[in-house]
Amino acid sequence: MADITNEKKREIAEDMYIRIGLTGREIADSLGVTEQTVSRWKKGRDGEKNWDDRKKEAQLTPVRIKELLMTEAHKIASGEESTINSDGLSKLMAVIDRLDKKINVRTVMDVFKLFDNWMAEQDPATAVLFTKFHKLFLQYSISLEA
Repeated sequence: MADITNEKKREIAEDMYIRIGLTGREIADSLGVTEQTVSRWKKGRDGEKNWDDRKKEAQLTPVRIKELLMTEAHKIASGEESTINSDGLSKLMAVIDRLDKKINVRTVMDVFKLFDNWMAEQDPATAVLFTKFHKLFLQYSISLEA
């Protein structure tokens, strides 16, 4: 990962923390930086929100948006007045669905993490081998994005 800029590593680290929920140590190990570096990144730059605040904001997931749409549909079906712009929310949901279908490094990381945890329960020795190659593949994929 030496050929990847620190800025790119910072972007990936932020995503690993916010979307995947990895710890500072896990992120540092994956990206070849120190935990102190990750801790500094988590605080955010001047004028930026810190990662913990951004993580809270990110919890408005497509599932939660669908729940809001269903609640709104129930109100309308009951003859109540709409309290949100359901048309705008519906359009936003369609965009999110399209973006979610695009495969990228972050999605691959999610799948590999899920697979590695499952494999560790099946055959720990083989899981270690897979994890090694998953990290190498992710490093390779990240270098392609840089």
